[in-house]
Amino acid sequence: MKIVYLIDQFHKHGGIEKMLSLKINHFIENYEYNVTLITTQHVEGQPFVYRLSEKLTHINLGVNYLKGKSYFHPLNLLKALKHFFKLKKQIRVLEPDVVISAGFSPEQYFLPLIVKKAPIIKEFHFSGVILKRKRNKILNTLNNFLFKQFNKYDAVVVLNEDEKKYYNFKNLVVIPNFIKLKEGLTTFRRDNTIIGAGRISGVKQFNHLIEAWSLIADKFPDWQVKIFGDGDVQLSKELTEQIRKDNIPRIKLMGATTQLTAEMQKASIFAMTSANECFPMVLLEAQSVGLPIISYDCPNGPRNIIQNNRNGILIKDQCINEFADKLTLLIENPEVRRDFGHRAKNSVYKYSANAVMGEWNNLIKSVI
Repeated sequence: MKIVYLIDQFHKHGGIEKMLSLKINHFIENYEYNVTLITTQHVEGQPFVYRLSEKLTHINLGVNYLKGKSYFHPLNLLKALKHFFKLKKQIRVLEPDVVISAGFSPEQYFLPLIVKKAPIIKEFHFSGVILKRKRNKILNTLNNFLFKQFNKYDAVVVLNEDEKKYYNFKNLVVIPNFIKLKEGLTTFRRDNTIIGAGRISGVKQFNHLIEAWSLIADKFPDWQVKIFGDGDVQLSKELTEQIRKDNIPRIKLMGATTQLTAEMQKASIFAMTSANECFPMVLLEAQSVGLPIISYDCPNGPRNIIQNNRNGILIKDQCINEFADKLTLLIENPEVRRDFGHRAKNSVYKYSANAVMGEWNNLIKSVI
């Protein structure tokens, strides 16, 4: 079986990249499939951000779309044309049995024009709620036209049942993310630490976590908050300035880490204040080490992972005051944290690699 995966890059931390590394390694190491990863703008010389099997073939097309510009910017449209012909050449040479698009670049729209002799699958890793944002008439028309291209795919994979309502495709399939459970994983002594983690971007709303902590920090002088992740440099500066300006104690942006699981093992609470999440891997990671979670009930991922008041707490979406109140409840009740953490660890097994990758393997076999 020859599989081609498409994504923009693989040198920056992110949930999509982490999930893709697990899938690729599983296909190669458990099914002995031949996998090629094609990127559009991986920085030459940069190592992969997550481990990938040595048996993987990597091809970088070097399209290098202009950052900070729309894909419809004239210069990026020229690059899209270059992208089209470079990808078409590689597909012709590789002769894959299946092609899977996991990114957001223009190839997801023109892939049906390139791949004629193999089935194609699209993975959506963002919540379709963002498609409901108000746009002008021209953008709506263009968006509707482009999205019709996904009906030409053999399958479109979304991460939870709630996401299906945003799409009108005939070929929708639900397959969640998974986590590679580590046998004998030890939980260390818990520090009085609250963790947030994710790419530094507007959608993660770490400013909400900072504000929620500011409301209760003085009550808990022996507690601290650590936020792990990198991304938008300007936003990182703004978050740091928010902390400095409001003189909020014991909260810090830690940057990216390759040891997030180890940090979770030592922490007491995981906090998520995102505007939307599709199926956040970071919540599965937290559950796997028995870490209780408090999260906004945002569209739509958290409610598909967290059982409210059983293995975590779901907060009314965008309600900072309630978030602070429930954070206080968890801090003041270690027995509640222990109960939630124990149930969280037990609930994550349904998202094991073997279970979810079995679904992926069945899907691929059904379309070839």
